[in-house]
Amino acid sequence: MTSAGPKTNEQIAYERLKSMLINDELPRGEFLSQRMLAKKAGVVVITVRESLRRLQNEGLIENIPRWGVRVPEETEESLRDNYFMREVLETAAVERIMSQDHEDIKRRLLEAAKICDEMGGETEKDVKAFAKAHMELHMIIARGSGSPLLIKDMEQLCLRGLMYQNAKRGWGRGGDRHPTHHQDL
Repeated sequence: MTSAGPKTNEQIAYERLKSMLINDELPRGEFLSQRMLAKKAGVVVITVRESLRRLQNEGLIENIPRWGVRVPEETEESLRDNYFMREVLETAAVERIMSQDHEDIKRRLLEAAKICDEMGGETEKDVKAFAKAHMELHMIIARGSGSPLLIKDMEQLCLRGLMYQNAKRGWGRGGDRHPTHHQDL
């Protein structure tokens, strides 16, 4: 078994900051100091700068010249637009999966949908579990399409953050959705 070798400080900082962004651990709409981000990532400021460039390229943060970086605020319009883009991409991905002999992917999709439909609860732990399961369902669709570009685009749509925010708003607690909503889709 070959080893990829130890991670660089830049890789570690990038992964830690991305995890914080995905898990909604950094405030939205506020300018974030590089010094504070470096401290949270456990690295020096110069190291965190490359991570910030990568995160900006992925759409997870925005860099405002002369002001700094911040986590973009999600407005009702931006959320609707992200969901629309996801729906367009996933519809095409599912059509591709269904047109080919992908019985294993179809089975995994149905299982993941059933798990999402059966989950619920009121605690923060339940919400995080639902968001994770929901994210996995949508990534099975992306991976099943066989398109590396779709996988990358789905990740850049801040899908994990969307799933978590969606779960916090009510999906994880059942809301007003049909009991087999994901399976039907």
